[in-house]
Amino acid sequence: MREQSSPPPGPAPAGTLVPAPLTIDPARTALLMLHWQNDLAHEQGRAAGPLPGRLASAGTVERTRAVLEASRRRDVLVAYVNASHRPGYPELPAKPAPLAAAMVDAQAFLRGTWGTEVLDQLRPAAGDIEIANSSPSAFAGTDLDLVLRNRGITALVLTGLVTNWVVETTGRDALCRGYLVYTLADCCASWDADAHDWSLARVLPLLGAVSDSKAYLEALAP
Repeated sequence: MREQSSPPPGPAPAGTLVPAPLTIDPARTALLMLHWQNDLAHEQGRAAGPLPGRLASAGTVERTRAVLEASRRRDVLVAYVNASHRPGYPELPAKPAPLAAAMVDAQAFLRGTWGTEVLDQLRPAAGDIEIANSSPSAFAGTDLDLVLRNRGITALVLTGLVTNWVVETTGRDALCRGYLVYTLADCCASWDADAHDWSLARVLPLLGAVSDSKAYLEALAP
């Protein structure tokens, strides 16, 4: 009888994630700050739900701030992608998907409101790129790809909210566009812990490397 070969090992199950070592070229790397906005990250945000509590208990904002500050010191390009919609949400179809419909019901991410502003602890600085988007992908309908290519960027470091939505979708899209994709697991969060863990353990490792803030800071150290 012919011996059957074993299938290749898949990503580690949730809870057993080992951060991947990183090699970072600051001149060719961009840090993406995805949807770090009041409507998601602040306790008074219209779409926040349990997220602010999860962020506080895990120290996610503090770790992300350390990553942000180190990136600026090493001249890594920092790009904020912020959800932004006009009144009436004309960017969405007449029958939006369930998550988008919930956003409309909450009147979240309306352009020019406090909710679309970046969380105070992570605010953009001079020289950072700010991009408004209305899609789960940071690339869809934006000039992010143009900006990155004009700057010679080949690798993206993903942080943001939420893991299984904008982070994962942006990672998928980045892979299709030829970028190296690095996700910092402890600089992401989701409304649902199981969805967060599943994305980090089962999806994002297939798109690139899943690591953490400690490994990133070590890779940036001069």
